[in-house]
Amino acid sequence: MWGWGQSVRCCALCRRLGAWPLIAAAAALAPLPATADQKPESGRQAWVGADVASNVWLLYSGVTLAPWSGIHDPGLRFRAAGGYGGYSYDRDADVTPDPRRRPRATHLTAQTYFADILVGYLARYGELTAKGFVGAAIISHEISPKDEETVAIGEEVGIKGVVELWLNMGERGWGSLDLSWTSAHNTRTARTRLGYRVWPKLSLGLEGGLNLDSQGECRMQGPSVSGCLRDPTDDGRAELLDYARAGVFARYEWGTGEASLGVGVLGDSLGDDGTELSPYATVNWLTQF
Repeated sequence: MWGWGQSVRCCALCRRLGAWPLIAAAAALAPLPATADQKPESGRQAWVGADVASNVWLLYSGVTLAPWSGIHDPGLRFRAAGGYGGYSYDRDADVTPDPRRRPRATHLTAQTYFADILVGYLARYGELTAKGFVGAAIISHEISPKDEETVAIGEEVGIKGVVELWLNMGERGWGSLDLSWTSAHNTRTARTRLGYRVWPKLSLGLEGGLNLDSQGECRMQGPSVSGCLRDPTDDGRAELLDYARAGVFARYEWGTGEASLGVGVLGDSLGDDGTELSPYATVNWLTQF
């Protein structure tokens, strides 16, 4: 499972942590063989996680229920997840090209929360496990003082879709890919991991992700796009790097759960100074119950 976990005020946590948690329940555990003396696998799974970057933080948790099957067996799924966090950034008071005439930048702080209610299905195709979910999502960003240049502010409710893929590669290797989209602030996320079991229960590997929303789209397409609020005299544009992250992770699994730790760098462009790289860390714990 993942937390994830971004420029722009609207999905800052998602953009900068990649984590975010709209995707908190991303990849399932690799299938574990059952023996005759084992109890039937539980159909309930819960997780918690935290993401931290230079000036943003997020806590999240969730639960997945498989009412008529084990949690790793094909069948219907119900999922609920939510989280809360905060972030801050600086905004220049105007866009005059002469830096000597610019007032001091304004420091803005924000609180954000999200929640998902989803229904889905798990299917198996050989070594590939696929999960798909649809449902409703709510995302809120409250920014103080008011940011006149953001299109992603306040609370939005929308539909959401999620696809999660897990592939076993040989005896020790595995890969995962998690994709999600919600109409709430037009938020889109993608995350992938490639892992190798250096010991039967310990995996090490690489991770990467991309997070984008309505404000990020405005910044990438340019200030003249209809519906974007940036000053038309400001020709600065964001790049894809602003919304990407890359790092390494360690994942330890046991019979009924897993824990993972990831660290790396992400594009940090919440302010007006362009893309910078910032460190991030994310920790997640998952268990059946």
